[in-house]
Amino acid sequence: MRILALAALTGLLSFGADRTEWRGQASDSKVALDARLYIDKDEMKRLLGHDPGPSIVIVEITVTPAPGTTLKLDREDFLLRSDRDGQRSRPLDPAQIAGSAVMVISSRGGTQGTGMAEERRVPWGVPGIPGGSPTGGPPRGLPMPGQSPNVGTATADTSEAVASVEETEKKSNPLLDALKEKLLPDGDLDKPARGLLYFLIEGKLRSKDLELVYRKAPPRLSIRFRDPAKK
Repeated sequence: MRILALAALTGLLSFGADRTEWRGQASDSKVALDARLYIDKDEMKRLLGHDPGPSIVIVEITVTPAPGTTLKLDREDFLLRSDRDGQRSRPLDPAQIAGSAVMVISSRGGTQGTGMAEERRVPWGVPGIPGGSPTGGPPRGLPMPGQSPNVGTATADTSEAVASVEETEKKSNPLLDALKEKLLPDGDLDKPARGLLYFLIEGKLRSKDLELVYRKAPPRLSIRFRDPAKK
């Protein structure tokens, strides 16, 4: 029994020793950024309390405005890119990762001839599912909710494609709650703000290949992640 306990303790210590914290910093006269990268599934699960799913990358970041100033922070000003294959992603909204919204595309008949009549549902902005968008917008080629662009019919009449966003039955969603709770707040900042940013980068990942860009700062601020234990 004593040998088993000792082996278990040794395993835990070894696990802790193998964990690497990939961090990076950048600053200018207006803002300072301090970020930590999470690409390991187990670490992300410990951070959130839940598995965020495939292809999700998390950046924990502290944004500090210059003393005596107010910074208008917008999460959309961040971009994560990969040197490995050129992928890039803007931050995902929690609902895009764990939400239940779908886009309803309906085609209405026109005033001439026989119009089309169909309706189809596609996930609204859910990464990894056809119809979704890693940038938060509607699927390419589909109208924005409320817009009614003309589409062709057999008689080239005035048929319309109409898009609307519809919520499916709401159920308890612990992952969505955790994603929202830990999300980096945006808006006017006059003191440091800390939170998480969620990105979609597919395929094999290496921390050294990833770059976080803050696109609002002139010039842009860039963060490369490194192991602080290595000089």
